[in-house]
Amino acid sequence: MSQQLNTLYKLMTMYTLSRVEFALTNSQIANLFLDLGYTNYFNVQYALGDLVDSGLVHEESYPDYRYYALTQSGRESIDALRSSLSASIRSDIDEYLKKNRLEFREAVSSRSEYYRTTDGDWAVRCRVMEHTTALIDLTLIVPNETQAKAVSLEWKERCQEVYALIMRKLTQPDRIDRITEEDSTISGI
Repeated sequence: MSQQLNTLYKLMTMYTLSRVEFALTNSQIANLFLDLGYTNYFNVQYALGDLVDSGLVHEESYPDYRYYALTQSGRESIDALRSSLSASIRSDIDEYLKKNRLEFREAVSSRSEYYRTTDGDWAVRCRVMEHTTALIDLTLIVPNETQAKAVSLEWKERCQEVYALIMRKLTQPDRIDRITEEDSTISGI
């Protein structure tokens, strides 16, 4: 691959990451290039590696996914170099992201990972992310790796349901009214 093409793929990757408010997975980025017919998987991986090595893109690794987001340096670089990409390439990327935005957001908003604890149990960290903020960050301890893997997989399927249940249970109107009354009583002392 020529240096000029590698530079183009890096610019396209940074432009893509600049157009979303959340990190993208390795496969989401690769699929964009493949679906649009710009290059192959290996060239995308090479460009991503270069961007991470140069500090323009941050990589966050989990057992089953790698997430990528622009660093501040990356954001400044693509802002300065945006016009180096042709209007047609920018338009192709924008249309692809617009078409797949909801699917992308759902895929990266739920994250889970599991690992062995120092006590020999297994911990499963389950999160729902909104941009870079964790809306929920829950760690469960389970006795074995099979259960850890099952919880991790189920979290990805049911995280919205679990989050809604927790919020409903913790913010029931009668509890909020009681807390408000207690606060008023304490304030009046």
